[in-house]
Amino acid sequence: MDIKQLVATVASVATNADLNTIYALVMLAVEELKLKLDVSITLVEEALRQLVEEGYLIEYEEATLDLSKRTRKYIATEKLSQVAGKPPPKTAQVAKMRYVTPTFYYLLNHAKK
Repeated sequence: MDIKQLVATVASVATNADLNTIYALVMLAVEELKLKLDVSITLVEEALRQLVEEGYLIEYEEATLDLSKRTRKYIATEKLSQVAGKPPPKTAQVAKMRYVTPTFYYLLNHAKK
């Protein structure tokens, strides 16, 4: 599984997410699948850009509540299932958590010391 397919798989689970959320879920998936990939946030960002250009994801900007900052978010389209594989169960479960963000979960449980 290459980085682009892994990002597509994670984005299909997290139907609407920002870069940091997708990166945290990719890191969880890499650990869960025991892949030997060297993943950085820039690689994930590049894979997201490619998926947006190919029409698998939609990119939009969202402002914070105080309007001081804008973040880019990504929405999965129907076409994404063509590229995405079957998500790992733990990663899918973390993506569906309601009160704990995937980034926070990753920092709590999987941060390298």
